[in-house]
Amino acid sequence: MLIVGLIAGVSATASAGGYSSFNPKDDVNNPAEFAKEFRNFYYKNFPQIPHDKYNIGVYAFDKDSYAQYQDMMQFPPQDDFIAKGKKLWEDYRLPNGKPLSSCVGDAKGLRAKYPYFNPKDGKVHNLELDLINCQLNAGVPKDESWESKKGYNDLVAVSAYLASESRGMKVNVQIPNDPRAVKAFNDGKEMWFRKTGQLNLSCADCHMYHATQRIRAETLHTGIGNTTSFPVFRYSKQKMFTLDKRLKGCMRDTRTIPFKAYSSHYLDLEYFLAYIDNGLEINGPGLRK
Repeated sequence: MLIVGLIAGVSATASAGGYSSFNPKDDVNNPAEFAKEFRNFYYKNFPQIPHDKYNIGVYAFDKDSYAQYQDMMQFPPQDDFIAKGKKLWEDYRLPNGKPLSSCVGDAKGLRAKYPYFNPKDGKVHNLELDLINCQLNAGVPKDESWESKKGYNDLVAVSAYLASESRGMKVNVQIPNDPRAVKAFNDGKEMWFRKTGQLNLSCADCHMYHATQRIRAETLHTGIGNTTSFPVFRYSKQKMFTLDKRLKGCMRDTRTIPFKAYSSHYLDLEYFLAYIDNGLEINGPGLRK
């Protein structure tokens, strides 16, 4: 019944002027101006929260949740993933005998470079997909690569280690002067505002117009700070999640058929959200309930 109440509230918000006061079609050729307006939406609604605190998500808004977070961080479960990922990063070799760094570069600061728009193929790349493609291009069979279900735990562990190697660095996503890059940003923006599934919900419905409200036992996070802490360990699932996997789960929660992993829809949405997060400190791998 709570989800029904949320849907009713969403409809009321939209009809009351939520969408009319913030038009997602504004500034389609000016991502910087749109990002400024997007952030201002939250600054005006939550003036008590400074920009640099958005990277801790709902913990910046909920004192009880923050207290629980501090308790959980006494023995952070992410550390096991970081240790495993570090060993894999140092020991793993591709079929050609080369390390992963031969494809993606050194570990220090690597996570801070993602996501990015690649002018060679005209697509957005994220860290996990580049790691997978590193394997595939070197001749690792797909069903033995980290794209496979059995390879996911290794992938997310390496991702966790690389996130830890960029802690404290600032998100600095660039949109080059390329119409394809602007289109990728706008496609990600369209994903954010697109209603989907049997519940007819968009990302914006939950995380913009109802941000910080509660559904079941969870507080809905905002549209700022979504990318800084990934991958994240979720206590409720006892698993580490990449952002791509979490976005897929969000789509499933709206009762729709999710896109395939690392589809352009998820990559463009990550590009959009990361650009919104510019200037925030990377603090992954994160921890959530």
